Amino acid sequence: MRRILGSLALLPLLVWSVSLSGQAINTLTAQEKAQGWQLLFDGKTLNGWHSQAPPQPRAGGGGGRAGGAAPAPAAPGALPQVGSAPKPCVTKQSASAPAGSSHWEAVNGLLTACGEPVGYLNSDQSYKNFVLSLEFNTSQDANSGVYVRSPKETGGYEVQIWRQQPAGYNTGSIVGTAKTARDYAFKADQWNQLQITADGDHIVVVLNGETTLDTRDAKFPDGHIRLQYQQFPITFRNMKIRALP
Repeated sequence: MRRILGSLALLPLLVWSVSLSGQAINTLTAQEKAQGWQLLFDGKTLNGWHSQAPPQPRAGGGGGRAGGAAPAPAAPGALPQVGSAPKPCVTKQSASAPAGSSHWEAVNGLLTACGEPVGYLNSDQSYKNFVLSLEFNTSQDANSGVYVRSPKETGGYEVQIWRQQPAGYNTGSIVGTAKTARDYAFKADQWNQLQITADGDHIVVVLNGETTLDTRDAKFPDGHIRLQYQQFPITFRNMKIRALP
């Protein structure tokens, strides 16, 4: 009996270690490497990423950083950056993280935000034309998103992960740019696969094999990738990118 219980205790670890494609998470196959795919998350560290402190109002009023320009206007239907049911942190915040920035950590091969405050994790590198692929897991009440082509780590295209966004930019839409023709639901508390292709002004979003959006827009030609933690915990894994000509 003890041996059986011990084996059962290993099952969750085995489940977490396999991606939706059936291969080990946070790895590339020989074919993917030949095609030019690159890992964005190694499953162990936050190398290539950094958290960001939210903009602070200037003394005497205003909404920009001290001595800087005002931040971009809020996205349509946006809610205040207030977290809900935050996940306790397992690791300590990096000493190099800006004061007041959100806490992101790599634990058991998974990338997740924890504790307070809410915020963003930004890629160190900027990207122009690419295919981005990742998997995420969150509750049905989540309010999150994946930004691409985010210039200077603000704005950009936010691919929504939120089942009922107030302005109608629901899951699979690009907030402020294009809405989906119908509702697309992610699988709550399960792994979901999200793919975003940005090729010139052509942007395509695919959720779990279904194209949610195929649109054209030229507002943001290049920029960083940003992961959003706004309401309720969300976990990412198996993040990879392939540059396009």
